[in-house]
Amino acid sequence: MNKSYIWSLPTRAFHWLFVVGILVAFLTDDDHLLNYHAIVGYALLILLAFRILWGVFGPKYSKFKDFPTSEIKQYSSTIFSKESKYIGHNPAASYIMIIMLVCTFLIILTGVLTYGIQEGKGILGFLNETYFKNMKSMDNIHEFFANFFIFLIVLHLIGIVVDKFLHKEVETLKSIFTGYKNSKEDKSIKLNIFQKLFAGLMFILLIAFLVFNLLNPKNMLVASINKPIDYKVQNEFFVEECASCHTLYPTISFA
Repeated sequence: MNKSYIWSLPTRAFHWLFVVGILVAFLTDDDHLLNYHAIVGYALLILLAFRILWGVFGPKYSKFKDFPTSEIKQYSSTIFSKESKYIGHNPAASYIMIIMLVCTFLIILTGVLTYGIQEGKGILGFLNETYFKNMKSMDNIHEFFANFFIFLIVLHLIGIVVDKFLHKEVETLKSIFTGYKNSKEDKSIKLNIFQKLFAGLMFILLIAFLVFNLLNPKNMLVASINKPIDYKVQNEFFVEECASCHTLYPTISFA
């Protein structure tokens, strides 16, 4: 058995950053944490852009053209075979990954629309001032794709478990940490200078984006179109003449 370097550092970094991003996105799916939820969504968009471009001119096994999707029929008939034919993604994993990427884009798109339409925040906040503002279905669509993504994660994990038992010698699970798989022949990949440069720039972009949002928590990506109102300033006469005895708003509402 040879140890073949299959998953490059950028590929593995994307995988784990994506996992963390998805986890944080689900943990911040709360009305009081929507700003953080939105920022994580944009960060995931950067990761998604990287993976799509990486699938075009990245190394072998990470490229979409190296995904054996056309062999799904043959693979389904030998899915429980003890011999592992695929050193990279197998056909089933290839389809699940592609669907995951598409689903992620739809989650982000519907999330940005929901954030703008219902909350009046973000780059599409202006939609809150149009006839779209009463639209509730976009949030339901966003939630549908999020739940469907959970289903895809479950399928992905099941595939890992099955591969762990059937092809233990390949060490697929371990490879996402180390980058190495066991194979009969050495099928290692190497990154060229352009791929290294691109991966480095995308990583810097992601870090810069997160730092920017940390330093500017109310930037245009999450800012509300509704400016905060200081009622004491706008009702100066009331404050001067009446506020000593009356509150600006009664503490008890009358139905």
